[in-house]
Amino acid sequence: MTDLKELLDDAAGPESGVTDSDLAADLNRGRGALRRRRITGIAAGAISTAVVIAVGWSVLPSALTDNSEPAPATHTTKPPATKTPAAKSPKIPDSVRLDPDKRKPPVIPATAVPLVANTKPFPGVITCDLVPQGWSARIVYAAAGSQQQELYDPKLGNAANLHAATYTVVIRQTKLMDEGEGLTVDKYSTAWTKLPKVRAGNHEAVTSGVPGSPYGRQQVFVKPDKSSKIVGVTNNAYNLAWDMNTLLKFAGSCHYK
Repeated sequence: MTDLKELLDDAAGPESGVTDSDLAADLNRGRGALRRRRITGIAAGAISTAVVIAVGWSVLPSALTDNSEPAPATHTTKPPATKTPAAKSPKIPDSVRLDPDKRKPPVIPATAVPLVANTKPFPGVITCDLVPQGWSARIVYAAAGSQQQELYDPKLGNAANLHAATYTVVIRQTKLMDEGEGLTVDKYSTAWTKLPKVRAGNHEAVTSGVPGSPYGRQQVFVKPDKSSKIVGVTNNAYNLAWDMNTLLKFAGSCHYK
């Protein structure tokens, strides 16, 4: 074995000496090769990442434009709306309406019914010195301290076909009462002394209408004397065609017996 090694060494010749400069050159070449491998790996990784990103954007829906602003909404055609038939309002029974009487009032005559002297005192506690010509009076309600009379036209033949509260004059017994606001009358909450007054004949009165109004279908409260007694007169009669002055003249003629 030793003889064979010696023969090979003799054939190769003497080894050349390795200097320090040769070792430094080898070291530099090795470092350069290592840097080149690293750069190649980084570049390959970057290219792979770019490919993955490009694929990702290509499969995602386009949500933004190039300037990163919201893309305009895509116009879509809406199907024609189908019309739903409107629900019919249920018919409200007459029994629950505010005023179930749907009959018409009597015709307003072209000429007002004149006032004439009353020669027959009305029944009840109140009478009037004037009366609509041809009209009569009757008691429709009576209780202790409260009585109601009506003036009506006995010749009104179709009264059953007319609205019930449109062809009578109501005369009521009432009085001033103190309910903590001073002496007041009926539905008023202001004291009688503070209410604006009008003249009804020779007496002071309070009315829901205005003297001179062409419509006399209003309510008048007359104080016929210095007592607390009040005469309430409500004109519902279309068929009288009275203005407010005529109603005040009639109410001023009413008093307690």
